[in-house]
Amino acid sequence: MISGTDQLAIINQHINSARSGLDAIHKRKESANQRFVQLRNQMTEEYRKLARYRLDELTANRVVSQLDETDRVVLKLLERRAQALQELDTAIEQSIAQQVPLNEEREQTIRKRDDLVKQIDEHVADIKLQLSRQEFYQEQEKRVAEATAKAERADTKAAQSEADRDEKGQPYRDDPLFIYLWKRRYLTPDYTGGGLTRSLDGWVAKIIKYADARSNYYMLTELPVRLREHADRQKEMAAQEVQKLHDIEAKALQVEEIIHNKSALEVAQKALEKIESRIEADEENHDALVQQRSTFSSGADDIFQQAIELQLSEIKHDSLANLYMKAKMTPKPDDDVIVGRIRDLQQEEKGIAQEIKDLQAQEHQQQLTYRELEDLRRQFRRSGYDSRHSYFPGGFELAALLGMLLSGRTSGRDVWGRIDREQKFRRPRTPRGFGGGIFPGGFGGGSGGGFGGGMGGGGFRTGGGF
Repeated sequence: MISGTDQLAIINQHINSARSGLDAIHKRKESANQRFVQLRNQMTEEYRKLARYRLDELTANRVVSQLDETDRVVLKLLERRAQALQELDTAIEQSIAQQVPLNEEREQTIRKRDDLVKQIDEHVADIKLQLSRQEFYQEQEKRVAEATAKAERADTKAAQSEADRDEKGQPYRDDPLFIYLWKRRYLTPDYTGGGLTRSLDGWVAKIIKYADARSNYYMLTELPVRLREHADRQKEMAAQEVQKLHDIEAKALQVEEIIHNKSALEVAQKALEKIESRIEADEENHDALVQQRSTFSSGADDIFQQAIELQLSEIKHDSLANLYMKAKMTPKPDDDVIVGRIRDLQQEEKGIAQEIKDLQAQEHQQQLTYRELEDLRRQFRRSGYDSRHSYFPGGFELAALLGMLLSGRTSGRDVWGRIDREQKFRRPRTPRGFGGGIFPGGFGGGSGGGFGGGMGGGGFRTGGGF
C-alpha cells in the first residue's frame, strides 16, 4: 500500500525531470542561435575580405565601413537580447524558488487537516459507541430500519407496477379501436358521443370486448400511480425517522472538542484552498515565462529577428552580391578561396537552421507532456489524493505510468483514469451519515472524480460545510 503523499512526490519528481529536459533543449537551442550569429559574422568578415581584394581602395573602404556600422548595431542588439534573456532566466529561477515555501506550507496545512479529520472521526466514533448502548437510541435505530425496509418494499412494488404498465399495456396502446374508445372516455361519465356516434361506438365496443379490456387497462395504468404515491409516503416517513435519529446524534455531538475541531477543520480547508490558488497562479506564471524563454531560444523574439535581418540585408546588398558573383567568375585563385569559404558558411548555416527546427519540434512535444504532467498533479491535489488518508494498492506502479507519459506512449488522460480507479481512502470509524454527515463529501466513500473533478465526493475529501 502506497500513500497518496508518496505518490505526489513521484509526480513531482517526474515534473522536475521534464523541466530539466526543457532546460536542456533551451540551452541547446540558444547555443545553436549563438553559432548562427557567429556564422553570419564570419560570412560578413569574408565579404569584407572580398571587398578589399576586388575593389579599389575608396570603394572598398566605403563597403567595409558600412559593414562595420551594421556590426556595431547588431552587437548592441545582441547585448540587449542577452540582458533580456538573463532577466528571463532569473525570473524563472525565482518562480521555481517561491513555489518551494508555498508547497511546504501546503503540506503542513494538509497534515493539520488530516490530523483534525482523524481526531473528529475517533471522537465521533466513541460517541456513536456510547449512544448504541442507550435503549432510546436502539429503539430509534429499529424504527429507522423498519421504516426504511417498508419504503424499499413499497418502492420495489411501485417500480414493478410501472414496468408492467409499460410492458403489458403496450398491446392495448397498439390496438387502434381500443385506444380510440379509451381516448373518447367511452363507458365513463365524460363520454360525449350521441346518436349515430354512440351506436357505432357501442357496436365497436362489443366486437373488441372493450368493457373487460378497459377494466384491465385501467388497473394497469391506475395501480402504478397509487403504488408510487404510497411509496413516496413511505419514503417521507422513513426520512422523518432518519431525521429523528440524526437529531439525537447531532445533539450528542455538541461537545466542545468536536465543535472546536470542526471549526479548525473549516479554517484549515479554507487556508488550503487559498494556498492551492496561489500555487496554481505561480505555476501558470512559470509556464508563461518558460514559453517566453522558448520564443527566445527559437530565435523568434523581436530583438534577434531584427539583428538577423540587419545582417541579412548587408549580405544581400547589391554591391556585395556583385562581388560574390564576380569572384566566382574570375580565374584568380585568391578570391575563389574566399568564395568557397562563403559557400561553406552558407551550407553550415542551413545545417544549424535545421538543427534549430528539430530542437523546436522536440521542445514542442516535451512542452505538451510537461503541461499534461502539471495538469495531472493539479487534479491529484484538487481531488485530495495527496491526503495521508489516501492510498493506492501496492501493485500500482505510478512511476512506470509517468515514464510512459514522458516517452509519449500514453496520455495524461489515460494516466489519470488509472490513478482515479486505483485510489482509495481509509475507511473511517464513523458510520456514513452519522449525525447527518460529519464530514463534507461523504466521508469514507472511496475513490471518485475524473479529468476536471475536485475536492469532495468520497473519502476524507474536504471542502464545503458540515
